[in-house]
Amino acid sequence: MWRSLTESLDRWAIRMACTSVVTKTGDHHQHEAEQLLSSPDYFDRPVVTPELGFRDRKQFSFPSQLRTRWDVNNQVHGRLYRAGRSWTERPAVILLHGWNSEPQYARQFPLFSWRLNRRGVNAAMFQLPFHGRRRPSGPGTINNFISHDLLNMVEATRQAVLDARALAHWLLEQGCPAVGVWGISLGAWLAGLLACHDPLLSFAVLMTPVPNVEVAIRELDFCAPIRTALHQKEVDVTRLNLASLQPLMAPEQILIVEAQHDIFAPADVVEEVWRRWDQPAIWRVPHGHISILLSLPLMERIVRWVSVAANKPAHSSAQAAQSGRSLA
Repeated sequence: MWRSLTESLDRWAIRMACTSVVTKTGDHHQHEAEQLLSSPDYFDRPVVTPELGFRDRKQFSFPSQLRTRWDVNNQVHGRLYRAGRSWTERPAVILLHGWNSEPQYARQFPLFSWRLNRRGVNAAMFQLPFHGRRRPSGPGTINNFISHDLLNMVEATRQAVLDARALAHWLLEQGCPAVGVWGISLGAWLAGLLACHDPLLSFAVLMTPVPNVEVAIRELDFCAPIRTALHQKEVDVTRLNLASLQPLMAPEQILIVEAQHDIFAPADVVEEVWRRWDQPAIWRVPHGHISILLSLPLMERIVRWVSVAANKPAHSSAQAAQSGRSLA
């Protein structure tokens, strides 16, 4: 009965997601996307620590280091929840929301931040590319992270990773002794990419990740525009599959939360990442991709895990961040 309910919620969410993506004919920029994805510095572009401008004590913005075709998408908007007056002496976690999950960013993440702050952990978040205030509008624009334009998606992924790295480096320069990431769904996939490409991050939580791009494109209904774009040409997306990568942090600093009834990311796909990543901590819970978000006890359990992982002795990431404004 419970499994039937959780899977029904997932199917409903997938149907709703299908209404937000549009299938278009014409140039899908497959060749340009493949060229960019295969470039040596796709993930490892040097990061310039940004200057954050604060509207008030919480809300900040900074220009994205990566410029896309849409100006509104190139300004990063976020919030910082400080863990007390001596917040610069406390560790921090960057929260990465799911696809089209503006309500999660606006309502759920502040609750997480409050709980994290009570445990002495700063919480930072930002709107991912093509979300919230970064979503373009008007004729001819692309206004979704997932779309028919392969180049736009490859650029958006790169930009999201670079924006998160820039924010992490800023936090380290403020004095935070450790910075990690906690992502959900799309954000969990991005957290996995970050764990494999930024040596300054200390820990990572991947909650219901969608870790295999090829499987998602092949099986998820809302990825139909991508399947249409790839109809005549295959693009190698291996670099985006978490199981083909290796984390730069120790397994004990990684937590994977697997929803056993998940239709978005089947458990066997998540298990493959767990095996390839030397079996870090994994919590297998009887939930679907959507129902897991309603489990307050599980969220509190993750908060406790983050507070422990964030305070473990870490490498000299803070000192490395202080060594210069431009970091690889």
